Amino acid sequence: MARRIKKKSKPTPPVSENPKPSVNFWRDYPRIIPMFILLLFLPPIGWFFTYKYSPYDKKTSAVIATVCTFFFVYAVFISPERTWVDVGKFTQTEFVSQYNRQAEKLAPRLGLNIDEEKISGDGKILQYKFTDNLEISAQVNANNFVDEVTITAEPKNTDDSFQAINSFGLVVATFNPELDQEDRGEILRELQMLEGKMSDNSNATTVSGRITYSVNNTSGKIIFTARVMN
Repeated sequence: MARRIKKKSKPTPPVSENPKPSVNFWRDYPRIIPMFILLLFLPPIGWFFTYKYSPYDKKTSAVIATVCTFFFVYAVFISPERTWVDVGKFTQTEFVSQYNRQAEKLAPRLGLNIDEEKISGDGKILQYKFTDNLEISAQVNANNFVDEVTITAEPKNTDDSFQAINSFGLVVATFNPELDQEDRGEILRELQMLEGKMSDNSNATTVSGRITYSVNNTSGKIIFTARVMN
């Protein structure tokens, strides 16, 4: 009697339970958009939402949560100086405070702080002398906000020129706190205030944000103006 040989059955490949379908934005946007908003603005809630409702796999979800959290930490804690400032609504006191903050941070040893006790003016215009060759004035509009700042400089030597240029840069930093050193330097270049052009007779204008900057340089007397555009 012939012996029957049993055929070996092929092993059945394991089937994953509830396989995760591929992500489709148009189908899954009710979960994707809230997830990103919460991760960027309310990370703890965003983490929980991502864990429970993310349409992505666990690894991808973890990467997304990490990147969004990094941006949140950078925006809130690492780069606070880049917050938006309404420069059209500086009172005299707020302008002086903001200017002195920049002076202490960017030029602490140049004697360019404004001493509030030595400010002169009639309430509609602020006037202050840094030296006999360098002074600043700020004009106040009908709403009691500073809408124009002027620096008058008559440099007699290299030190005077260096101090004048730095005072211009501090006004730029006051009105455009979002700019870094290179961006502020670019504004001064456009105004022909760098690269040995302080002694040239010139007129130049440039715009950054809501501020129009201009320079009139005539026979060694330099008038730098920052004007708020409405």
